[in-house]
Amino acid sequence: MLSAQNYLNLVNVRGQAGKELKRVYRHLRRIDLFVAAYGKLYANRGAMTKGADPHDTIDGMSLEQIDHIITALATGTHRWQPNRRVTIPKANGKRRPLGIPGWRDKLLQEVMRMVLEAYYEPQFSPHSHGFRPQRGCHTALTEIVTTWGGTKWFIEGDIKGCFDNINHTVLLGLVAEKIKDNRLLKLIRELLAAGYLEKWQYHRTFSGTPQGGVVSPLLANIYLHELDQFIEHELMPDYNRGVKRASNGTYGKGCRAKARAKANGDITEHRRLTRQLQEIPTVDPTDPNYRRLKYVRYADDFILGFAGPQAEAEEIKARIRQFLAERLQLELSADKTLITHAQTQPARFLGYRLHIAQDDRKLTKTTKGGVKRRSINGLPLLSVPPEVKQQWLTEFMAADEPAPRPALLTWPDYDIVVWYEAQWRGLANYYTMAINCSALNYVRHILERSLVKTLASKHRCSVKQIYRRYRYKPPDGVQGIRVTVHREDKPPLQATFGTIPVHYRRRVTTLNDHRYTPILKTTELSTRLYNNQCELCGADEHIEVHHIRKLKDLRAQYRRGEMPAWVVTMIAIRRKTLVVCRSCHRQIHAGVYDGPRFD
Repeated sequence: MLSAQNYLNLVNVRGQAGKELKRVYRHLRRIDLFVAAYGKLYANRGAMTKGADPHDTIDGMSLEQIDHIITALATGTHRWQPNRRVTIPKANGKRRPLGIPGWRDKLLQEVMRMVLEAYYEPQFSPHSHGFRPQRGCHTALTEIVTTWGGTKWFIEGDIKGCFDNINHTVLLGLVAEKIKDNRLLKLIRELLAAGYLEKWQYHRTFSGTPQGGVVSPLLANIYLHELDQFIEHELMPDYNRGVKRASNGTYGKGCRAKARAKANGDITEHRRLTRQLQEIPTVDPTDPNYRRLKYVRYADDFILGFAGPQAEAEEIKARIRQFLAERLQLELSADKTLITHAQTQPARFLGYRLHIAQDDRKLTKTTKGGVKRRSINGLPLLSVPPEVKQQWLTEFMAADEPAPRPALLTWPDYDIVVWYEAQWRGLANYYTMAINCSALNYVRHILERSLVKTLASKHRCSVKQIYRRYRYKPPDGVQGIRVTVHREDKPPLQATFGTIPVHYRRRVTTLNDHRYTPILKTTELSTRLYNNQCELCGADEHIEVHHIRKLKDLRAQYRRGEMPAWVVTMIAIRRKTLVVCRSCHRQIHAGVYDGPRFD
């Protein structure tokens, strides 16, 4: 029998060749696939989050649980549990529904995702960047920055309630075109129709893929792949023509007149014509024989760049609207689907402002043939929207002054600095491609003042005293805040805030065009689980895994008392997991474990 890795490689090869895939359901029942899925999921922040069943959690995970899932799949008795639905805030003030599956369902979804991803990933469009390996927001923006030169119109696309309105029948039909396995289709159908619990009231689901599900983003990409194919195979051939724009006759006449002025020694006329030519396009911007259509999609947000007349941009938008309604039964959002002039009206995509540069005064530093050329005209430029900066300032200010964070006053100084640095580094790294990212330095200043005030409130001292205690300036950076925690027989822990300068780097992410290869990594946890031995008492029966959220929670809980043996063991191996037998596990949860002390 094939190993799980060899099976995924075979699935990937068939996906690259575009061949049908059969007998998938039977191959889901591989214990090494489930162990690999467990090794990938256990470290996630949401791994300990409970679903609809409070007893169905990752704590207590064992090979026996995997056997039960595999047996249920083999006998056809597996039943998906409804998701627990919560809502999270959106940037526009509304709330987004989020479904949280139980642990066993999450584990099986990850196995399904690994197999389906190995098959579909080679077939997905290179213009799709959302929820895909080695791709993300920066690769989508990189494609725009590097290939969208000369764009005249932006068509911003947003699908109204995309994830909630995916038609189950259409989705299953798309999967069935490639995968010939009725049992797998039935498993996916039951997953989509499992429903959800909200405020402990059950609701059925008639459409949509649950946001928060492990396999949901992949199913959404399979669904929206039809949109990618429509744009690439129908719209682009219809609206792409010509090799390059025709030369501008007016510019050519000016060049000849300039040459005559130079030959006649008329310096004044030569300079006048030089200035005049710098305001005239070298090519015909309205060339009827030249069109270019570009496309990038990230999840349900997509944008098209079009070089051509506005009337044809309107046609493109109308054809996309019609295709979504007829083929995928989706609707374009009227508020967010806009056509904007690329040079005068910035578009919004993935949190950036996007526009095409046009400034005849910007010239190259070096000359070619004694003439400086216009350097930025037609280039796509990204910038930080003003509201992003204002949003961060509002969060960390009160009464027009940087404010402390009361919720952090009980934290150690080291953790407070780490938290502020994570906020700042996430913001600065995301907007590193913006031409005005240096404007975020003021946000860094407000964050630093808020950090210092938080530390001053905690220690009941002045801001100046905190600066004297924690101010730090590296040799090749800017001044910031550093907290050092000294430890016996170990290197000190250091947390530093704000020492990395922010400036425009125009850093682009290299698009990896190599073929996707699925790899099953053997984790340390899977090896410990396969050893089938309790790490406390040495028993070799009914082995389970005890999970905790954070090691520092254990240290805080037993800071003033004697630590039980299992706590000492977890801290010693520096892991959030402990492989134990069922007896030891029950005693740990009951708080009565009195096993041998580990020194």
